[in-house]
Amino acid sequence: MSARLTRKDIKRDEVMETLGGFVGFVSAHGKAIVLGIVALILLALAAAGYRALAASKAVEANQALAAALEVYTPADAEPSSEGATADDGEAGRVARAEALFAKVAEDFAGTDAADIAGAYLGSIAAARGDLETAREQWQRFVRRQKNHLLALEMRLNLMALESALGRGEELVDELRAQLASARSELPEEVLLNQLGVTLESLGRHEEAADIYRRLVQDFPQSPYSGNAGERLAALEAAAGEA
Repeated sequence: MSARLTRKDIKRDEVMETLGGFVGFVSAHGKAIVLGIVALILLALAAAGYRALAASKAVEANQALAAALEVYTPADAEPSSEGATADDGEAGRVARAEALFAKVAEDFAGTDAADIAGAYLGSIAAARGDLETAREQWQRFVRRQKNHLLALEMRLNLMALESALGRGEELVDELRAQLASARSELPEEVLLNQLGVTLESLGRHEEAADIYRRLVQDFPQSPYSGNAGERLAALEAAAGEA
């Protein structure tokens, strides 16, 4: 028989050598390998358990938020299941709702429900004149939930807040900058409406009229167009009388 190994023999020997090395490695490190596999399995189970726990927590958080929202209803709504009665005053109802929202925010921190509860806490704070707390809560919501349906309302709240705090001129500059930018997170019609409102509040009526006119002409189907048309007519009438 020829002593020369064929290509097939060489390939077979390489495979056997590789398998032999692997078997030897497993024999020498068997315990470590088994422990590693067990660790991976436990990690996978832990991840699955975490997801299940997170889902359960989210459900519980949403239920708690729903209970708070049930209390935080208009004064002429039916009494809620949280112990409210028809004789309860507005202040008592809001106080109960605030306590429930605060509990959701504390007990379920990190969930969407907690962020929404914070937004409502901001609204309650604003209603009683605590504008700094309102700003803090709304800014946190926008920062954490920039794509949420409530984010637009929170941004508008923050803009109105700036005007209320005497920062109208700064707000005008910010709104004009956003209108000039292609990366604004707010629709153009929303920015135009807020700019018109802010300019009018500052007594810059001619500029406000120009903005309202632009809004009516460029966005006739916008829900802001009707109000803009009314404000434009009022400003033009006042200018005519002057």
